[in-house]
Amino acid sequence: MAANTPKDADKTSADCPHCGFSQLESPFAKSTFCRKCGEHYSIEKLLAKEISSLKGPSFFDKLSKLVSGEKIRDISCFSCGQNQQVSSAAQSSLCPQCSSYIDLRDFKIAGPFGRSIQTQGEVTLSSKADVTSAKISCGSAFIEGRLRGTLLCTGEARFKVQGKFLGEIDANRLIIEKKAEVEFVRTIKAQSVQIHGKVVAEIHCSGCVTIANGGALEGVIHARAISVEKGGIFSGELFIGQEEIAPSIAEVVPEPVVAKPLPQKQKQAVPSYAAKALRNRPVKGNPPPS
Repeated sequence: MAANTPKDADKTSADCPHCGFSQLESPFAKSTFCRKCGEHYSIEKLLAKEISSLKGPSFFDKLSKLVSGEKIRDISCFSCGQNQQVSSAAQSSLCPQCSSYIDLRDFKIAGPFGRSIQTQGEVTLSSKADVTSAKISCGSAFIEGRLRGTLLCTGEARFKVQGKFLGEIDANRLIIEKKAEVEFVRTIKAQSVQIHGKVVAEIHCSGCVTIANGGALEGVIHARAISVEKGGIFSGELFIGQEEIAPSIAEVVPEPVVAKPLPQKQKQAVPSYAAKALRNRPVKGNPPPS
């Protein structure tokens, strides 16, 4: 992901309600045309819906943070991947390596929402959330509602969804909560997976997939390891070990080239009358034969 430029910092993201295409527009724009499908839509109406869908932290959340006090948390830059530690009370930060702006706010969505989000805070989708954003990047996530785009989570993503989930998941740690019954339409990518509910999915995991007591998984697993605890159920195809990766150019060993000898010129047969003339040709210093 490219670093934030000053030119783009003055613009706001506007997602088309017809096709979901995300584009940057002036913060003073009231309406626009989608650069992908050409449909016209009102930015003001979208913002009004999204503002009503965003919920601030509840009194219980504020009280919990006050009681727990200030803590240190680890975050990573979306632009260059640099890790750093910040206070849990911080709302923003700058990457010490590439100087990109890092949003640390939490977002709680409880209705229709179409804008892209990029934060190292927590994104919460309630059961009434219907997110059509092309991409949501976050530090952690708790999902109960619907998401049609891509969820990129650098930390822990917890799911408590009922029914089909159309979004694409790429998370560090994926946890399927108890009472969740979800079918993931797209392939899941994660470094570790814990399943406590019922899941139908294809999982590509670079670490271990754990099916806890009461958890059930049906589908295809590509992982380094799998752990099925007592009371857990797995049904499907299992591929343990490294996933098949196309060899790089350095790993491709060409077949040895065997040098073939060049074809020698064949001696042409000399006709008999020509051979006799050559034999009878006078040589300098010798008299011709009689």
